[in-house]
Amino acid sequence: MYHSLNEDYYILVTHIVAGPKSLSYLIPFILLPTALCIPPSKLSKWQLASFFFPLIVAFQIHAWSCMEGVDVISVNLTQWSLVLLVCYDPRSAFRRLRSRLCNSVDSAFSGQAEKDDQPEYVEEAYPGLLRDRIAWVLTLLVSLRLSNWKIGDPSHDRKQPVRPMTRTKFFQYALFLAVQSFVILDMTSTWARYDPYFHTPGMSLDDPWQDATLQRSAYLLPFQKLPPRLVRTTVLAGQAYACITQGGSLPILPIIGLNAIGFWPDEWSPHTWPIFFGPFSAVGEKGLRGLWGTWWHQTNRYLSTPGHSLAPAVGMPTRSTLGYMMQVVSAFSLSGVMHMGLIPPRPRGTAMTAMGLRISVASFFWAQILGIGIELCISRLIEKVLGRLGPSLLWKSCTLLWIMLWLSYTLPFLAIPFRELGYWKQPVLPISLINRLSGGDWWVWS
Repeated sequence: MYHSLNEDYYILVTHIVAGPKSLSYLIPFILLPTALCIPPSKLSKWQLASFFFPLIVAFQIHAWSCMEGVDVISVNLTQWSLVLLVCYDPRSAFRRLRSRLCNSVDSAFSGQAEKDDQPEYVEEAYPGLLRDRIAWVLTLLVSLRLSNWKIGDPSHDRKQPVRPMTRTKFFQYALFLAVQSFVILDMTSTWARYDPYFHTPGMSLDDPWQDATLQRSAYLLPFQKLPPRLVRTTVLAGQAYACITQGGSLPILPIIGLNAIGFWPDEWSPHTWPIFFGPFSAVGEKGLRGLWGTWWHQTNRYLSTPGHSLAPAVGMPTRSTLGYMMQVVSAFSLSGVMHMGLIPPRPRGTAMTAMGLRISVASFFWAQILGIGIELCISRLIEKVLGRLGPSLLWKSCTLLWIMLWLSYTLPFLAIPFRELGYWKQPVLPISLINRLSGGDWWVWS
């Protein structure tokens, strides 16, 4: 049985998804919290960074060599180590913001966050006691968005602390997202199941519809009047959005229930955290900058930190155009490398190499640097000629058209490797309302 499990694991991390194949993969997960638990009186920031960060990188390189490539989690940890050890000095500059209601065990389970009153917060600096320090550091390591942390950056700190939703409002919000995501995934999965573009290597995004295939579902027929590129990229964007929102809403609903009956503390309940996505209105007002900087989930926002730290070092104000672009280059360059980890070392069923698939995935993120640069130049030119324009209906409409045009030519960078890996051979969800309404079965997994 052990041999069978070992063989199955090898197939999983070699042909399906990249994963650890050596102990060196796990060591950085110990090194980073260990480093941050060492007080400044023992090692200064640069002593800590110069010893631990190269050590973490060395173990990661060995792990990637054994894996024949990178994976998302290990790259994420390396980049997070760069931010916490090199770019920032959390032990001296960071303050954790804690609600007074959550400072005691009794009140943590009292459900006080259900009240609409603004809770009172206290700032918790780097603790002196090792026991408190470990809890402080471990909380920091999972706070990728640095919500409810003051880090010494005014642009971040003035938005802290995050005002929590009530439990009821958050439950309603999460339930709405779960239902919305189900509908979007059902529609997009149905389309992907019947559109040969999502299953045929080499097929162009602009290739015409095959009516005989799409007529299998009457609910798809109206969309055939639209341009193929528009519909197919909308399917791609819809699936990406719905998968992320579904993963960030449905699994946390039981946790809200446990919090309501006192089995989960308020401090660790999702309703006290910032919501995953920002206002969509930012997309119409700011274009790609609003899409990626405000609306889209901000889990990887810390990737702009190296650029934010480097700009002042080379004499550029962080709020200048060049300083901003340095942050954009940092964020999307590192994000492209991290998402390379979606590709397994030896993918099956494709004529493309693993590196070719990785470059295709990364190219989508790298292309956003060019898009934001173009957008910034055009908006600055418009401001010089016409002055600063408010977010009028015409402005928002033009901006949304620009977004649709840009994504229609960059999203295929993601579609190609996902199609080669067979992501659309099975629907995302096992049940389909559209398939049932079209005369088929509820169950669509084969």
